[in-house]
Amino acid sequence: MQTVYFSLLQKWCDALIACQAHNLGPAFDGAFLCPACKFPHGRCQDAVYPLLYVARRTGENRYIEAAKAVFDWHDRNMTCDDGGVYNDAMSDWRYITVFAAVAVCEALERHGDLLDLPTREKWRAKLTRMADWLYRNLDEHSKTNINYVATNACAMALTGRCLNRPEYVAKARRLAAFALNYFTENGLLFGEGKPRDSFTPRRCRPIDIGYNVEESIPALIKYAVSVGDENALSFLTEVLRKQLDFLLPDGGWDNSFGSRNNKWTYYGSRTSDGCQAGYALLADRDPRFAEAALRNARLMERCSQNGLLNGGVRYPENGEPACVHHTFTHANALACALEAGIEKYTQPAALPADHAAKPISYYPEIDTYKLAVGDLRATVTGYDYDLSAGHASGGTLTLLWHKAVGPVIVSSVVDYHLVEPVNQQQTLRLSRHRTLTPRVELIRDGRRYSQCYDTRASIEVSGDSGEIRVVVGAALVTLEQQILSAPVTVNLEYRFTAGDVRISGRLVGDGASAARFVLPIVSRNVQVRTDCICEKQPIFFLTPGFDALEYTLRPDAEGHFQAEIRLPELRSL
Repeated sequence: MQTVYFSLLQKWCDALIACQAHNLGPAFDGAFLCPACKFPHGRCQDAVYPLLYVARRTGENRYIEAAKAVFDWHDRNMTCDDGGVYNDAMSDWRYITVFAAVAVCEALERHGDLLDLPTREKWRAKLTRMADWLYRNLDEHSKTNINYVATNACAMALTGRCLNRPEYVAKARRLAAFALNYFTENGLLFGEGKPRDSFTPRRCRPIDIGYNVEESIPALIKYAVSVGDENALSFLTEVLRKQLDFLLPDGGWDNSFGSRNNKWTYYGSRTSDGCQAGYALLADRDPRFAEAALRNARLMERCSQNGLLNGGVRYPENGEPACVHHTFTHANALACALEAGIEKYTQPAALPADHAAKPISYYPEIDTYKLAVGDLRATVTGYDYDLSAGHASGGTLTLLWHKAVGPVIVSSVVDYHLVEPVNQQQTLRLSRHRTLTPRVELIRDGRRYSQCYDTRASIEVSGDSGEIRVVVGAALVTLEQQILSAPVTVNLEYRFTAGDVRISGRLVGDGASAARFVLPIVSRNVQVRTDCICEKQPIFFLTPGFDALEYTLRPDAEGHFQAEIRLPELRSL
């Protein structure tokens, strides 16, 4: 069962080598050309560590040569004379030097003996320059999201040990202590937004599950392991346990509401490394950690085709190519997990989502409810932090999952735009590229007015393990919170039982007859029943990579609408 790790890692590395440029000149040779984005991503040097790990396991020299080639490309094209490195050729963002430094450091420390002496010296010289830049330029006062404070704690700890620079290790301790103060009582790291310590009107914090589980927390664990910070390790062990509440039974991470979910990929996030590193390094502390890493790795295996990791489960069947960025970053986490001995953990374990401890869990820092009835799992949110990146608010049902069929509803961003142009894909199939967010909306003069934008919506949740009822009161507003000239409001109700989800609502206002309830269903194994006039269209959305059948319901003359999602019993499939 555990062979998934190395098998998947080797397939990824083989596919990266197949994408590697040759005989195109110094601007391209050695880089991995991206079939989705049509250019080489500046961070592709991060692959040097997993490439050398696979070289160690297989004894094949081609992985060493690929690592040397991508290192040299990066050195020629992305590395500045002061030691900092660019995110991409067209981007001046350089704090990603943390990832380049960590990758080279881990490659040298663990597998440097595979390199000839001149190559080792060249790599070490570059590592020295990058570490010095990080020491001088990135600290807790830098204008960055919290992930860079956490990852530089890791970079300073690893390079301080490798280069024998105690001042780096001292800085690592300071940065880690700073980041560890940014956790909520529920174990969520806030600060994925600017300003990092801000509160919203609903007293929410900037929090993104993808960056929590795939980047910041694994980096802090690497720091703590490197310097032997047992207090931090004990604290982070509890954090790993708490964040399991957001892991779905199929290995997907619920980031349907996150502050940066424009980069959500269902298994994690587009440009981060993955949850395997953190869970593997502490797998001896809780059997559920190895189980979480394995389920997520199996999901990534499902999302891989022709050796590359896609941005979602259904990219291939919808004609969307894989971005190589997913592959070379997530390869790092698998390599770390393998080095940490993840393959020796073979005993299965139950995860919190398998058997929910309570039917209703509330997270005030993201104004989000996690609900469980039987084999059904659901998320409803009023999260109001900076909707401009695209996540839903307004009492939206952002996720519905059932053990018999997997994902049923997977809302992500409402409006897809390139928040990070070099880190997000575009699609050529614009006619069917539409959001997966369930919503009440009214389109007027080309603008969407929707309940899913309303950051002032009221949400009431009640019930028990047999039935849960959610009542939402919201207005139809624009992303900027502008109301219609003749305001339209909606009262929504969700009723969850083990066998179905019933959604009903009533629209009120002079323009209510023009509004519609839109319900995208990603599962092909559920039934949707409604008495309303209904249109159905197939759609696809890049984030987090699902197609769906989009049901558009027209309210009756009194503004009422309803839909029932029938969930099959396990034995019927």
